[in-house]
Amino acid sequence: MCAIIMMFGIVGIIKAEDIKANPRYAIKGATVYDKKTDRTWDRCSIGQIWKGKLGCVGIIKSFTFEEAQMQAGDKGWRVPTADELASLIDYSRKDQNQPPMIDEVAFPDMNKQKMVYWSSTPVEPADGYFVDFNVGNLDNDSRKTANAVRLVRGKQ
Repeated sequence: MCAIIMMFGIVGIIKAEDIKANPRYAIKGATVYDKKTDRTWDRCSIGQIWKGKLGCVGIIKSFTFEEAQMQAGDKGWRVPTADELASLIDYSRKDQNQPPMIDEVAFPDMNKQKMVYWSSTPVEPADGYFVDFNVGNLDNDSRKTANAVRLVRGKQ
C-alpha cells in the first residue's frame, strides 16, 4: 500500500513538472516568441527581471499611459499595440473562467493585484487601451490610471 501511495505521489510531481506553455510559444530564457503573431515578448513585466529557475523576480511597476509609452527599451523593445497585447489573452482559460487569462508558464509570476496592462494605442485625447488579464478583456480607461507594462518586439 505504501508503495502505491509513493507511486501516485511521484506521478503527481511529474505531472506538475510536465506543465508546458501553449505550443504557439517558443520560450528562450527571458523571452517568449509567439509563432502565431511573429512577435517576441519579454516574459517579465517592467519592474521584474528574469532570474532563470526563480522566474520573474521583483515588483511589477505601474505607469500612467504617457509614462508607459516611455518604457520602450533598446533592441527594438516597445509597448505593444492594443491588438498585440490582446493576442496574449488565453481564451481557453477565459472559457473556463480561470484567471489570470494569460499563459502562466510563458508569462510567470504575474501579480494578481496588477493584471491590467497598458497598450500603446490611444483612445481620444484622454484615454488609452489596456488589457485586463483578470477577466481577459480589452478596454479603455483614463490615461492617468496607473497600470503595468509588458514589452514586445517584432512586426507592428
